[in-house]
Amino acid sequence: MAESTQRIRKTLGVMVRLWRLFKSLLRLKRCFKQPKQRDVLLFFKTGAEVIAPYFKSHEFQVLDLRESEVNIPVALRCLLDRDLSAHNYARNFIRVAKPKLILTFIDNYPTYFLLKNEFPEIKIWLIQNGIRSDRGDLFGLLKSLSSNEANRVDKMFVFGSAVGDEYRKFISGEVIVHGSFKNNLVPLAQPKKSSVAYISTYRPNQKRSFVAPESKPELPIAYEQIVKRREKAILWLAKYCAENQLQLSIIGKHEEPHHEEDYYRSLLQSFSFEFSPRNSPTASYVSLDQSEIIVYTSSSLGYESLARGKKTAALMLDAEILEAEALKFGWPAKLPDEGPFWTHQLSEQRLREIMDFLRTAGDHEWNQTRSEAILDVIYFDPGNSQFLAAIESVRQSWQQRQSNN
Repeated sequence: MAESTQRIRKTLGVMVRLWRLFKSLLRLKRCFKQPKQRDVLLFFKTGAEVIAPYFKSHEFQVLDLRESEVNIPVALRCLLDRDLSAHNYARNFIRVAKPKLILTFIDNYPTYFLLKNEFPEIKIWLIQNGIRSDRGDLFGLLKSLSSNEANRVDKMFVFGSAVGDEYRKFISGEVIVHGSFKNNLVPLAQPKKSSVAYISTYRPNQKRSFVAPESKPELPIAYEQIVKRREKAILWLAKYCAENQLQLSIIGKHEEPHHEEDYYRSLLQSFSFEFSPRNSPTASYVSLDQSEIIVYTSSSLGYESLARGKKTAALMLDAEILEAEALKFGWPAKLPDEGPFWTHQLSEQRLREIMDFLRTAGDHEWNQTRSEAILDVIYFDPGNSQFLAAIESVRQSWQQRQSNN
């Protein structure tokens, strides 16, 4: 009886996966040609627009992993395997494409770290794409999974040495500290004087009743509580800018800028501000450079602002309400809870102290203060010179192998 029940459950499971595949085929674009054989494969479509220019068209392709397109021959192979998982789809795609190098910007997808075990002859690179934490994020997930002997890559391009050490606890591979790939792409520009920009954290599809994944199990915190604290800080910032004749702007986050702008117009209806939409992959970095002072509450872009040398106020308010060490400024680097340009408190006094410091500090004082604080946190490598050097090195190894053959 038990064996019969198990067979029924297995059959139902296969039927469910078949139905999901069928819905994907209807929703996504379909490619009926086998994947081409290319030297370089980008795992996930994310980042394709910024990574593709580093390669020639005949050596580069994307493993879409059903984000917008499904490869029918690969899907049929999965069907014959009776394994319709994303991992098996990727495995079959790789077997056909025969890349020499696989890289990804999706650095919080643990299955990726297992590819080296299946394809030891292929170079596997990881590019950090955002600030990571240990609760409800990558490092917490890795703690619950296998040891670092199973998780392997050849190179990890990371923001800073402190987070590089954290990656190395769970993933074997060479760590290269090179900062943020996208941030490194955009040349520095001179800002407008007497201007302040706030980095948006707008999430239109996030229900305010939703419990934040960074919450402690015994202390669930609703997203509503987090948003209200951020809104208090933004309102105070708008008032501070009005009192000190500073031009305020909001650097947009979302791909639907009209709804995002409407949200801030409603919130800041008593104040004047400009809205800078995120309408290209590098638009946010251009917006950073247009302002003299940057303020953020929760954003990788805030750290990238510091890497660019911008006067930046880090109001890490989430760490206090969520009681999360990994949300504190600079984590996993060891820094004081309070600093000249950062705080974890929702305190008007601390906000004013930080803004006053940023307004009055000379370039030398600011650069010294900033450099000491972010030494192990985030690096700036204009033009991604270290990545270029790594690419050139693997190309030479490919050419040498071809000449030997």
